[in-house]
Amino acid sequence: MSGFVVIVSNIFLGSLTTLKEVPLYGSEIIAASGGRLRALADETIGGYVIWVPSSMVLIVAIILVLNGWNAAEERRWTSRYDLMRQSNAAALEFPETAEELRLKVEKPNRDMGRTLALGAFAMFMVVMITVVTIVYALG
Repeated sequence: MSGFVVIVSNIFLGSLTTLKEVPLYGSEIIAASGGRLRALADETIGGYVIWVPSSMVLIVAIILVLNGWNAAEERRWTSRYDLMRQSNAAALEFPETAEELRLKVEKPNRDMGRTLALGAFAMFMVVMITVVTIVYALG
């Protein structure tokens, strides 16, 4: 979840830095490039570096985590299936009716919904605080 928030903030900050039309820094020519790079071009390159590579690294990390979750779920499913062939006790893990399924997944689904709502609210607040900070910094 925190990786997703970081990706959104990187995209927001990188796109603002890349797509702006006015340089934020007072120097017109950047000395580090031997005087060949204007401030706006330097800031655009910096915004691109913030935007794309950092977001890609986080996306790869999220994919690896999801892959690990999938592997763990497959291992758990396989162990349950093997257990079910041996004894009837594991049959309780597999709901047979829609009502049994609802009872089994009600609390995890409610918890997931609350977590997603809280995450969406947190991302919204990060974006709003960033926008307010930028507006007041430029104004």
